[in-house]
Amino acid sequence: MPRRPTLRQALHPYHITTRSNDKEWFELPLHEVWNICLKSMEEASKRYPVEVISFVLMNNHYHLLLKTPNADIDQFMREFNKRISLSFKQENENKNHVFGTRYKWCLISSTQYFANCYRYIYQNPMRANLVTKAEDYPYSTLYYLVNGEKFPVPLFDQYGFKDEFGLSWLNDQIDNTSEIKKGLRKSEF
Repeated sequence: MPRRPTLRQALHPYHITTRSNDKEWFELPLHEVWNICLKSMEEASKRYPVEVISFVLMNNHYHLLLKTPNADIDQFMREFNKRISLSFKQENENKNHVFGTRYKWCLISSTQYFANCYRYIYQNPMRANLVTKAEDYPYSTLYYLVNGEKFPVPLFDQYGFKDEFGLSWLNDQIDNTSEIKKGLRKSEF
């Protein structure tokens, strides 16, 4: 089956996910993978600027919510994942692929889908029983925002979910995770 054509635009955000090869856990400790991802994101965004809204790294995949002001999602993602793969191979002397397939994406034009997707991304560690509150997961942009830590690229998370009310909303389990997963199969949601 051929790949669906990439919708390049600058107006709406994209929900992106990439999974490791064979869905296995990354071969490096997660804190090392996190550092590789941050450095790769910083370098890739120098070439292809993006507006990162949220990013969460799990043991075998990541979720990224971002906008591309230059409508070049494909170029940024190629650069970002390439840098991650090259760093993995240097650190681990790994000859295998880091990622199993090309990244999946969905353009988000619905405000409701955006809110649910935003919450879904930050709740990933909670669903995996790694933390009880989304803001406690250290491999997440939310952790940086709540703790006032500097992230290597500017964060464009201007949605006000860092106060007590917002964090309560973020931590309230969503019921329609299957709808968000289905959204990644669509070009636009």
